[in-house]
Amino acid sequence: MKKTDPESYERRREIATIKFSLIAPVVAGTLGDETATGYFRRIASNSVRMPDGNDRIYSWQTLSYWLHLYRKGGLDALMPRERLDKGVPRRLSEEATRRIAELVEQFPKITGTLVWDRLHEEGLFDDCSVSVDTVQRYISSSGLRNGKLPPMSGKEIRAWEFAHACDGYEADTAHTLYIRNEDGEYVKTYLIAIIDDHSRMIVGARFFYSDNAVNFQKVWKSAVMRYGRSRTLILDNGSSYRNGSTKLIASRLGTRLVYCRPYTPQGKAKIERFFLSIRNSWLNADDGSSYHGIDELNERLDQWVAEYNLREHSALRDDEYDNHTPMQRFMYDMKDIEPHRTCNKQAGEFQGWLDDCFLHEEIRRVNGDSTVRIRQTDFDVPSQYIGSRVVVRYDPSTLENVYLDDPANKARYRLKRTDRVENGRTKRTEMYY
Repeated sequence: MKKTDPESYERRREIATIKFSLIAPVVAGTLGDETATGYFRRIASNSVRMPDGNDRIYSWQTLSYWLHLYRKGGLDALMPRERLDKGVPRRLSEEATRRIAELVEQFPKITGTLVWDRLHEEGLFDDCSVSVDTVQRYISSSGLRNGKLPPMSGKEIRAWEFAHACDGYEADTAHTLYIRNEDGEYVKTYLIAIIDDHSRMIVGARFFYSDNAVNFQKVWKSAVMRYGRSRTLILDNGSSYRNGSTKLIASRLGTRLVYCRPYTPQGKAKIERFFLSIRNSWLNADDGSSYHGIDELNERLDQWVAEYNLREHSALRDDEYDNHTPMQRFMYDMKDIEPHRTCNKQAGEFQGWLDDCFLHEEIRRVNGDSTVRIRQTDFDVPSQYIGSRVVVRYDPSTLENVYLDDPANKARYRLKRTDRVENGRTKRTEMYY
């Protein structure tokens, strides 16, 4: 049996997501060029920052070949086959420097060590690629402590929108009411919402007790299930949105992710405008005292969103087809298109495929008792993997769907929670009776 090197697999998967980000406009159909070849020729001169910290330039033929591989075999086909070199230069990526600027602005007294911890938790680098000293020197030399912000691009800002429904979604989080939770304690709630850019229709919205990637992905999955996959998804730069699991899910779906630059909320103006509307017409006049649990608050939200989607929208007054409500404008484009068709799937396979797309993925070492631990829960693993580091995929919301994937042997095993009592009743060959 071939063995999968988990560290190599993780790095190769990261490279695959970078490759996908380059071909995503073609996959999603959002490129501004007349042909895919024209787009590849245009971007071929741009350098790409790879996981090892080096900038590389790829020919347009290489980019075209990647598109061929993705269409044939999905994200897995973009993963390099050969094992990667282990030497990683200690350099800060552009993504890391942007995140450092955000953290220093949000928490002016944050230390370099805490910044390093936060970036490491968010997966912007591993343990040995960037040192704490590197982060501290950058903060000191960049002038962030003196209130200086990264230089603005100087680009002109104009009003814009996508041409059709499901061309692009915008997602963000709003800090909202304090309510009594199920234990009777007052806690803060967060509203995570997704809006269709073209129609202004809310395709997903939910209150939660915490703002994190798992909760956002719940709303995202529900939006895709009910209304279809968007070609592009515009997101905030926060850790709930900019993380490895979100990028991996987008690559599986075939959705292009666009992250708004720090200090430029205009990039997701429509979801910000929605938050302003819900505050002015509801939340600002509600102290949260009448709710006893998040479910009651979400029941009220469902009612409010349904009314919002059927109400005339100020931005749609001049719609050329007289679609003046978000629902009317959305259905004008999508009335004959089922959600599964936006993903190029058959109705019967859509649910299973979507569930698989939203699985999280981690590397775990199999213990000597044939178990792996996922989120403080043990799962039984086939004994041939004892001592090996394996790829585990799971649903982070319920831990009901947990799988061991063996890419080297093209095998998948569904894992069950460890029941030590039941296992004790099973006759085993290594014991004498």
